[in-house]
Amino acid sequence: PMLTQPPPVGQALTQSELSALKRQLAGCWNILPGARDADDLVVVVNVTMNPDRTVASAGIRDQARLGDPFFKAAADSALRALRDPRCSPLELPPFKFDQWKEMTIRFDPKDMF
Repeated sequence: PMLTQPPPVGQALTQSELSALKRQLAGCWNILPGARDADDLVVVVNVTMNPDRTVASAGIRDQARLGDPFFKAAADSALRALRDPRCSPLELPPFKFDQWKEMTIRFDPKDMF
């Protein structure tokens, strides 16, 4: 997954902090190997976080694509990854809550395999 941030206010997340989060989520995201057009199964998730680094809410940005069973499977697995016990709490610096309380996380198979 790739993480994109809103414009920084105060201290932005560093590249190493973003990399740690990406590695953590990659270990929890199970996309079906050989899924049709896996390269096109990029799932963008809008995430609202709790101060304890757990996910408060997560929603798929591209709702229109949920009619595609392959995209829906990838989207469901991305949402599961965010709540997987191995990925909760997320590896985020607690003192930068303002930077990650609302995030957009991009789950991209090209980054995973």
